Amino acid sequence: MEGYLSKLRGLASSAVNAIQSKIGRDYAVDLSARPVGHSGLWALHRATRRSSSSSGGTSGGTQVTVWVFEKQRYFEQGINRQLFTEREQSLVVERLRAEAGQLTRLRHPSVLQVVEPLEETRTWLMFVTEQVIASLDDLIQKTDSVKRVIDGDEEFELDDLEIQKGLLQVSKALGFLHSDAHIVHGNLVPASVLVNSKGDWKLGGFGFTQPANAENPRRFEHDYQMPEHTQQDLDYLAPEYVLHGTWSPACDVFAFGCLVAAVYEGAAPMRCRNDVGAYRREIARLPDSAVNVPEDLMPAVTGLLRSDPHARATLRDFQDSKYFNDVRVATLRYLETLVEQAEDQKIQFLRSLVRILPKFPDRILRCKIQPLLYEHATDTQLLPFIMPSVMFIIDRMTADEFARRAMAGLKPLLAAVHASAPSLCVVLDHLAVLEAKAPAAVFRADIMDLVYGALMSTDASVQDKALHAVPSISKKLDPHDLQEKLLPRVQHVYARASVLTHKVRALICLHGMLPSLDKETIISKVMPMLKRTKTREPAVVMAMLAMYEELGLRHLDKQAVAAEVLPVLWAQCVDGRLRAEQFARFMQVIRKLGDRVEKEHLEYLDRRKRVLGDGGGATAAAAAVVDDSVGGDDFADDMDTGAFEAMVLGGSQTNGNSRNSSRRPGQQPAMQNPLADLGNDAKWAWDADEPLSTQSPLAPSNGSPSVPRSSASTVTVDVDFIASPADDEFGAFGSYVSPTTASANANATQKNVASRLRTTTPQRLGFGAALNTSVLLPPPPQSVSSSSSKPPPQAARNLPNYNISPKPMTLIGQTASAASKFSTSQKHAGGKASDLGDFDPFA
Repeated sequence: MEGYLSKLRGLASSAVNAIQSKIGRDYAVDLSARPVGHSGLWALHRATRRSSSSSGGTSGGTQVTVWVFEKQRYFEQGINRQLFTEREQSLVVERLRAEAGQLTRLRHPSVLQVVEPLEETRTWLMFVTEQVIASLDDLIQKTDSVKRVIDGDEEFELDDLEIQKGLLQVSKALGFLHSDAHIVHGNLVPASVLVNSKGDWKLGGFGFTQPANAENPRRFEHDYQMPEHTQQDLDYLAPEYVLHGTWSPACDVFAFGCLVAAVYEGAAPMRCRNDVGAYRREIARLPDSAVNVPEDLMPAVTGLLRSDPHARATLRDFQDSKYFNDVRVATLRYLETLVEQAEDQKIQFLRSLVRILPKFPDRILRCKIQPLLYEHATDTQLLPFIMPSVMFIIDRMTADEFARRAMAGLKPLLAAVHASAPSLCVVLDHLAVLEAKAPAAVFRADIMDLVYGALMSTDASVQDKALHAVPSISKKLDPHDLQEKLLPRVQHVYARASVLTHKVRALICLHGMLPSLDKETIISKVMPMLKRTKTREPAVVMAMLAMYEELGLRHLDKQAVAAEVLPVLWAQCVDGRLRAEQFARFMQVIRKLGDRVEKEHLEYLDRRKRVLGDGGGATAAAAAVVDDSVGGDDFADDMDTGAFEAMVLGGSQTNGNSRNSSRRPGQQPAMQNPLADLGNDAKWAWDADEPLSTQSPLAPSNGSPSVPRSSASTVTVDVDFIASPADDEFGAFGSYVSPTTASANANATQKNVASRLRTTTPQRLGFGAALNTSVLLPPPPQSVSSSSSKPPPQAARNLPNYNISPKPMTLIGQTASAASKFSTSQKHAGGKASDLGDFDPFA
């Protein structure tokens, strides 16, 4: 129990020391968690740089790897407490210090980068490097399928491209050591090669380096008392060093040949178990033991494993092998050195890169190529050529991979895209990809800003791309953003478009947005825009037709369809610029909307009929008028049948009470029939035996002399004024005045009716019959008319006491153009702003 408590106290003391160190303050690291891997005696822990930290070469949130050696834990656990003397413990620690120190001094793209130098406490050795996901030794443990779980949810596989790229990187690192640093690595084993988060192979393990021209190099001696990881591995040492003590860069070349064979074989080509005698036997059969090496690479490996250092191949020979004549490998090598190329060569390479990317594995695209592209995207001249490749890689990602690996680097690019029209066009072309990959909040906040800016752009190509992208994304936006941000900008493009295709495309966008808009927005914003459209180009008109069809069938009620949609469609369909098939499409929509209005209105009338009861055609129609004006059935119940029929048919009251005697308190008096005083002798003109073409509508029926035909005026009768029961309050069309009634009131009424009959156009009868026949209208009696047989031309427009506003009328013989001008003048006189142009919410 005491030993267990002592161990806990030791771990707590070590944790406190680690937290108190600079690395513990600047980096968030959990040393109690399982390491992601090992390199010799070092345990590799994931860590993240704290955002409040200001030192070091990394920014806040950067992923790094902390290398940790716990001295107290290692030397005091188990049998090691008896194995290691203080001197041996000092040798182990010194070896680890030398490795970290040498790594800190070296700087090369293929050498592991140190972020924080070595820190040492009583219980710890610790330093920080770029993020490492595994060592090569971890990745080649299995011979059949070399796989390892990386980042908890990703599978890392050493395929041919990974190996080709990695071997080239290690060979370049060795070349740097020999030519520039003038040192020999001395222990090139798989555990000395680290794989970073981009998939690059980085050289480490510098605990046995010696100068290349050392006069008395350290001889190989295996000490069985020391840990194996603190000694050179005999399976990877050159024969001239082991057998003769010769030290030169060629020793690293031989070790590199063994490393190449181990990658393909799954183990070192020699298995000596640190026995020099076994080493002599194994060295004699090299390189025949490397049987799994690719055929194109085998000559290079054979040259590297030659026993004679003078006949041994060089690193340059290896790099020039046919094995590396892969376009993918060449592409990666060129991309890594892109900064050294001329500007025109950069553009040519990046322009063609997107055609090669499908040949790469997804992991290389995400981890290797994309970060390199982000680095070069700071050059605004290259950005338009980089963005197609970036968008292709994003399309190959899952949504989770995009959030973890791409979004952080993409945000600065999106900010730069605003100022580059070609780059913005690329992003807009791939907007559906971003919408599918990005989280909803990120898409609305960062990506939709690009769309809003593109719609307001003065560049026609940018606007065109934005308009093409809107229909696919409008359904994914929340209603507020759609109505307050997207809709006004699309309407602005529609109103200000100088290109016909933009106007049509804007209507297509609006058509796609209609299902997401509420009725109030449609009525207050969309319908006014359509009404004020002045353009009559067939393409625009047909796009408007699609809008009206969608509105009429799914978004507007029947009253709005009848009053606002159908009249517009009738006016547009007769435009002479439409082709026959376009006119046929108009008629199809008009019939469809008309059928909807007819069906719904008939259903409405049927419901009213069931509520009011069937009391006869005229009575039911009048009841509908009364019901609309005074409140329905309650008023009808207060009147007897005779009074009701007398009111609507123009007969006299059967009782002596006033017409409004049965009116409730507070109700308005019923409308008087101006022909009610003509008497009970009045008859309908069509009740006579004569045909309508010869029967004068005002001729007396009791044998009185009729007016000669020569003095009659030929007119076409308009019945538009009695198209509804409300209009019938002036008296039934065709009734005549009995000559026995000579009051001034009857004469005045006859003058008004005659004036209306002269100045109207053919319409449909209120009860459904069409009257297109010209009839003879006699002038009023001379005793009534004082000066002229014709009524004043304004008689029909000055009907007293009935608040009737006559509609524009086309006179007989008037041309269509004259009628059009007349309607236009009436429209302007009514104050309608028909010349305001297309609706622009930003105007």
